[in-house]
Parts: sequence; C-alpha cells; structure tokens
Amino acid sequence: MSKLKVISISVLLFAGFASVLSLIFFFGDWARLLAVAVAVVGVFLGLLAAPSIEPKAFKHAWAYELSSGAMVGALIGLIFVGSGEPVVVGALIGGVLGYTAPYWIKHAPIP
Repeated sequence: MSKLKVISISVLLFAGFASVLSLIFFFGDWARLLAVAVAVVGVFLGLLAAPSIEPKAFKHAWAYELSSGAMVGALIGLIFVGSGEPVVVGALIGGVLGYTAPYWIKHAPIP
C-alpha cells in the first residue's frame, strides 16, 4: 500500500472516530465541535499511527512522526491561544510526542 493511502486512511479513521465520540458525548456543545479540537487530536493520532500500521511504506518513520507531531502541536497552540509562544511550545511538545510515538501509540485505542 502506498504511503499516501496509508496516511489518508489512518487520518480519516482516527479523526472520524474522535469526531463521532465528541458528537455523542458533547452533543450540545457545538463550539467545541466547531473549534475542531477533537478532530485535530484524531488527525494527530492518525498521522502518528500510520507508520505503525504499514511500516514498510515509510523509509524514515521517525522524521515523519516528528514533523507530524510538531505540525499538529503548533496547530493546537494556534487554535486555543493564537499567539506566537503557545504555538512554539505546542510544536515542541508535539514533536516530542511524535518522536516517542513508537513507544506509546500501540496503547492508543484504534477504531
């Protein structure tokens, strides 16, 4: 399976699963759903789980996981605060979580 196909399927499954759970448990809180916070977490897990799902498709999985984690961490900082410092801190935390993903991603619930 190609790398793009694995990434797309993984991101769609995780983001969809997280969005459905948010819709079920927080149905009246549309601001939370519109803020895309839950879908961003689903995309984060989907991006990080892709190399674990199909390891042969990713030549440098650690670099992919590091950059994906940093990108999503910066996006979370941008959504919640919107200024420069939280975006940088979010990118750093996301990068560390992305780099250590092979150790903890197997414990995340996969839909």
